[in-house]
Amino acid sequence: MDKVLAIVFVYVFSLLEISAQITTNSPYSRFGIGELQHNVFAEFNSFGGASTAFGLSNSVNPNNPATYTFFGANSFLLSTGGWNQTTKMESFTDNQTVNNNGFSHLVVGFPLTKQSGASFGLIPFSSTGYDIMTHDEENNIDMYYYGDGGLSKVYYGVGYEIFENLSLGVNASYLFGGLNRRKQVDYNDELFFNSRSNSKINLRGYYYELGILYEKSLKKEDILLFGLKVNNNSSLRAKKTELVESFEFAGELEIPKDTFLNSTEWGDLTLPRCISIGVSYSKAKKWLFIADYSMQDWSSYSMFDESDNLVNSMKICGGVEYTPQYNSINKYYKRIDYRLGGSYGLSPLEFEANQLKEISLTFGFGIPIEKSRTKYNFSCTLGQRGTTESNLIKEQFVRLGLSVAYDGIWFVKRKYD
Repeated sequence: MDKVLAIVFVYVFSLLEISAQITTNSPYSRFGIGELQHNVFAEFNSFGGASTAFGLSNSVNPNNPATYTFFGANSFLLSTGGWNQTTKMESFTDNQTVNNNGFSHLVVGFPLTKQSGASFGLIPFSSTGYDIMTHDEENNIDMYYYGDGGLSKVYYGVGYEIFENLSLGVNASYLFGGLNRRKQVDYNDELFFNSRSNSKINLRGYYYELGILYEKSLKKEDILLFGLKVNNNSSLRAKKTELVESFEFAGELEIPKDTFLNSTEWGDLTLPRCISIGVSYSKAKKWLFIADYSMQDWSSYSMFDESDNLVNSMKICGGVEYTPQYNSINKYYKRIDYRLGGSYGLSPLEFEANQLKEISLTFGFGIPIEKSRTKYNFSCTLGQRGTTESNLIKEQFVRLGLSVAYDGIWFVKRKYD
């Protein structure tokens, strides 16, 4: 019971904490619902983000709910962690370095029967955070653009082995959060009042994911997995509160003068369908090769009937894991998982026929704990997004991730008091 109460406490605390984070400083997060938080698990980051065909008895993989059938009997799995990212943003004329960190996930997994398993948890879905200033020389005007917020996902999923070696899984998720956007115009002329616009959008809705996993045994300890994940074309309920007013400065204070608009509008946000396919090959519990391909139809995205001119995105990623001897007794380093991966993707952002690209190189470790089935997972991602051409911004980043995967045994009756 104490463990259950501890999990509930951590879960509620994380729910409150995640809603208050600003986990990005990218001007590209201004578009759509912000920067999608695809790679929040340190374990999968080490493979460049590949996870669709990743299924192990001691790991929770919400990215494909069909993997829940892999949980061992009487096991209880819990994983949580965080990350830190340092980003150098560079334009044609200037550069800036920013630092962000945040909560990555809190997920739980456990078996239901010999053929089924379940999982629930809290995962960030998207993040918005930007602070942009431009100057209009002709009219001597300073223009500011601010934004923060994001979406989080609470999910519950079940996986079931419908036929031998073929599993099907479903995640039912509740998305919630808000996007705050502010525009401000400051006139360097006392004859004009400054103006500002504040827009707050609250979002709520359900999101469903279907996963399929097929397992093929090649030799005694060689396993080939094929995975597929697809989500529905979700519609979220959106509430936008907008305030447009003029103001003047009194020292550092902003004194409102006239209100031009103060309105509340209800609408919908349409999230596009995403399809991911993956394959993995495990050889003698020593080598693991994994790869993913995903695509998302962002051309069908809209919020309050605005599309933000987004285009379809895609990503290719993969990696390799080497474990010298997973059951070594006297040589600890042989039980460590050594991982290497990479990714290449096209984001849904396109400017002047230039679709933003993102590439990354990743590596990491799975570090087991002595006399325990618990493991620490560490990942490091070196990546680049965007370009300085066409007055755009290039982002070069280093992202460090750390998570703990607790693997315990529950529901076993004591033999001795």
